[in-house]
Order: sequence, then structure tokens, then C-alpha cells
Amino acid sequence: MIENCLMTGGDASRIEEFVGPTYIQHNPDVADGMDHFKQLAQDPNRPLNYDEIVLLVGQGNFVATLCKANWEGAPYAQVDIFRLEDGKIVEHWDNVEPVPENDVNSGKF
Repeated sequence: MIENCLMTGGDASRIEEFVGPTYIQHNPDVADGMDHFKQLAQDPNRPLNYDEIVLLVGQGNFVATLCKANWEGAPYAQVDIFRLEDGKIVEHWDNVEPVPENDVNSGKF
């Protein structure tokens, strides 16, 4: 899955095995298209890195994940929804929110 390419210590050079050739991004801060996404994924200084996949579910041609992530080192809960065609991700939605310090009651993890 794409998170493995974007995990801390992951291998972003394998992105084309999982994504494309078209890629629609529903995050207003990230442009559509493989070229932009590949550049972002391979940037060693990208602000978002995934630490752990906590939950992964799929039905039909959709897969959703809940991950522990970090944004510039701060802990975040990251939810991603992917639409697949021919075994590759072609569309993506996400939602992210910070995990409060000493968080024990949010139910995220």
C-alpha cells in the first residue's frame, strides 16, 4: 500500500507500483497527477510521514486506512481513502488531525 512508500524509512521510489497512471487528489493542498505526487513522496524533507498503519479496511474498489503519522515531528491521526482501478490507486481523499499530548480518551488508537 502507498503508506509503506511514505512510512518513515519507506521506499518512495516504488510509488508507481501502487499509484497511477492517473491520480486524482481531493486534498486542496496537493495537486492532481502522478508527477506532482511522485515528487512530493520522494522528497526526503516532506512534512508528513506515516509511522504505523493501525487499521486497514476495504470493500469493492475502495480501501481506507487509519494511521499514526507525524507532521513535522508532531503526532497526527491520518485517515486516507483510496479508490483503485486495475490494482492501482487512482483517487485519494484524506483527513488529518493532531493527537493531543497524553491522549488516552480520543479513541483514535
